Amino acid sequence: MSEHALRHTDVSLTDGQSARWAGAMTTPMMLAVATRLAAARPAAIEIASPATLQQCVARGEDPWQRIELLRERCPGVALRAAVALLTEHGKRGVDVISTEVATLWLRELAQRGISEIVLIDPMVAIERIAPVLKEAKALGLTTIVALPVTQESTRSDDDLRAQAAALARAGATRLMLRDEAGLLTADRLTTLLPALRAGLGDMPLDLHLRCQTALGPMVALEAVRIGIDGLDTAFAPLANGASVPALGTLLKSLRMLSSETSISEQTLHAVGEADRLLAELADRHGFAPARAWVFDLAPYVHQLPGEVAAQFMHRLAALGLAHKLHAFANECARVRRDIGEPPMLAPFPRPIAEQALLHLQGTPRYAELRPGVRRILQQVHGASGAVDVRLAQRVGALPKKLAPSVASLRAAYPEASDAALVLGQICGVAPEAVPAPASPETMRYVATTPADALLAELTARAARYALLSVQGPGVAIQLQGTEA
Repeated sequence: MSEHALRHTDVSLTDGQSARWAGAMTTPMMLAVATRLAAARPAAIEIASPATLQQCVARGEDPWQRIELLRERCPGVALRAAVALLTEHGKRGVDVISTEVATLWLRELAQRGISEIVLIDPMVAIERIAPVLKEAKALGLTTIVALPVTQESTRSDDDLRAQAAALARAGATRLMLRDEAGLLTADRLTTLLPALRAGLGDMPLDLHLRCQTALGPMVALEAVRIGIDGLDTAFAPLANGASVPALGTLLKSLRMLSSETSISEQTLHAVGEADRLLAELADRHGFAPARAWVFDLAPYVHQLPGEVAAQFMHRLAALGLAHKLHAFANECARVRRDIGEPPMLAPFPRPIAEQALLHLQGTPRYAELRPGVRRILQQVHGASGAVDVRLAQRVGALPKKLAPSVASLRAAYPEASDAALVLGQICGVAPEAVPAPASPETMRYVATTPADALLAELTARAARYALLSVQGPGVAIQLQGTEA
């Protein structure tokens, strides 16, 4: 086996930290590790996605500033961003990103040094995808279009090959087989990848797969053996589980399997140094250590993508319902069937999981409908499949509302920049609520431990008390206040 001209893209700062650390990685943290990540010489580093944009805005960080600063830290490495045409926030009229707004989004990315985009439309609507591809190419961007993988028998190799051919005709530079639930097996790849090649001709084929079933690393190796052109990976502390395969393990495995490999000790050392730095960061801030999930059939049933799967596994455990994982998986599958079997990429999986959890907790089935489930039934993102007639009648039809034009947005928010207008549409916030760039001092990473953070917070509150005392395993803090 040889890694041939395998192109690996690092997604540690997007999907990796979202799946493993629940999106808790701040901009200063990313800036502190970026140079070490770039030293491992990936073909590209993905530094922005709809999820990370929302994480930034929720934390009061400017995501555009993050992109600019990461560009400075990663010279000589291509930077990638994920662009999704469907939104999750539920604001009327913005369930689908218009071509005009998508073009503005692409322009803001390109101006800040992004050279590659992954374009994601879970419904693979060519009429939405094609005009955005045209605009991206005009901006000089490399366009990678996602082709989602699902478990349904209707998604045969022939079906996927036809979709791949349609995306190639629409103008994609590369195609990405996107398996966000980790459903692919090595056996399936042996027929699927050649079928896709037949539909793509000479177009490069990439793979993004998660590790919920624990088979991801083995499937990745098989994909390389068959001849995949590109693979998304992450550094070990942000890999496996609900994330993508670990780069270091993949490279070592490739070297073990072939004496012809060109993977050098220098490369492995650089990857190991990045792994070490991220592990230290996780330990310092109390982030969950990287652990592979054990094999289970549940992911093949619930089909939840990485971040959503991680979130709901945590919620089940917190509610004392971890032992009901299979019941939850079956309920997810039932809810999905009832609402038309939408593809399991954002914005569809989270409301399905929320609805299933309600039922698992004892709420009579559909006595309450989650807002996202209502929107799916009303087909605000487009039609997927046949829905339960009673549910459809219950929610009723929703009059179509056209997405706002860029001109109307500029008129409504004359003080807002185009960058703020774009974030408002993606994240569902008012443009004036978009965070402003921070000062250089606040972007500097300060290595604090959870105990340091606790001490700082207690010190800020100590003046209100005569004595403030905290004791715990390895921690003993006593502060004298000014109150009588």
